[in-house]
Amino acid sequence: MATSTITLILSITSLLISGMVAVITYRYNRITIRNAARLEHNKLLLEIDHMYIEDPDLWSIYDDHPIAKHIEKTPLKKGKKEAFIYYYINFFDIIFDFYHKQIYKNKNDKNDWKAWSDFIYHFFTGCSLAREMFKDSATWYDDDFSNYILRVIHDIEKNNLE
Repeated sequence: MATSTITLILSITSLLISGMVAVITYRYNRITIRNAARLEHNKLLLEIDHMYIEDPDLWSIYDDHPIAKHIEKTPLKKGKKEAFIYYYINFFDIIFDFYHKQIYKNKNDKNDWKAWSDFIYHFFTGCSLAREMFKDSATWYDDDFSNYILRVIHDIEKNNLE
């Protein structure tokens, strides 16, 4: 065999191996990014749970929670409730951004997003203060996220009127 033929075969083999390594690395990185994001999202949710444990009065953000009927109405309590609601909204913004801008959704991602979307609906359904606060602050957020949350709020309020 001629040297040029051997060189060509080695070059093609190297190219194929490089291509395979690139594909494997790409898939591994996608999996790693998804797992890291899911872990981070769950940490944020656990942090919210910790806040509820530290200050059970925070449950009063929900309109129908028993604590809401018995909590004192002071400016400090109102401020804490509003800050806590913004914490939720900012958390939802992170979740929305991940599932709509940072990845191409596969089947598992679509299922995960459906669960998060259901949770977002649950939150805004039970918290009229959050609905009003978001309407007042929608321009502070990315347009896609704002439009999504405003649609959620519209759906909830439309269903409440029926």
